[in-house]
Amino acid sequence: MSRYVGEVFVVRREGVLVAEPTGGVARRDTDAPRQTWFATIDDETSGLPLVRHGSASAEIELVHPGPDSGSVGRVVRFLPTAGTSVSARAVAADRRDDAIDRLELVPEEWQPYEVRAGELDAHGWEAFVGTLVPVPVEEIDAVLGAGWEQLVRIEPWLVPLQTESDHPAT
Repeated sequence: MSRYVGEVFVVRREGVLVAEPTGGVARRDTDAPRQTWFATIDDETSGLPLVRHGSASAEIELVHPGPDSGSVGRVVRFLPTAGTSVSARAVAADRRDDAIDRLELVPEEWQPYEVRAGELDAHGWEAFVGTLVPVPVEEIDAVLGAGWEQLVRIEPWLVPLQTESDHPAT
């Protein structure tokens, strides 16, 4: 099993606490639909008392191979604070159709936990794809074409846990 870190919302599913991806937002809507994936939480999970309303950072031990949906593993511990949420990137209103066209190219293999497009404000739209784990930029370029970063924000839920052994002292 490998460990990853991601921003989560702690929610109840059928009376059990689980960690769902945030999609880069700091607050969860009360009527938000269930996400495709979640991580299980034990009552003894380290740092659980630190979790309040809103998002939290969690270290998650993933099962391999990852499922198409459902539990991806278990939360090992919660970290004291959530990472900084990604601010939405506005797409100019006259490029909205281009952004929607790019979203339609997103393949099933990227396992999106969320694909959305919508108005941010009177001046722009957002096009967003959330994936379970990072998709290589070369693959995104090949699928969505040049200039996708101006139209679509792609964010992984989980990123590999960096340990001190990953960065040896020089």
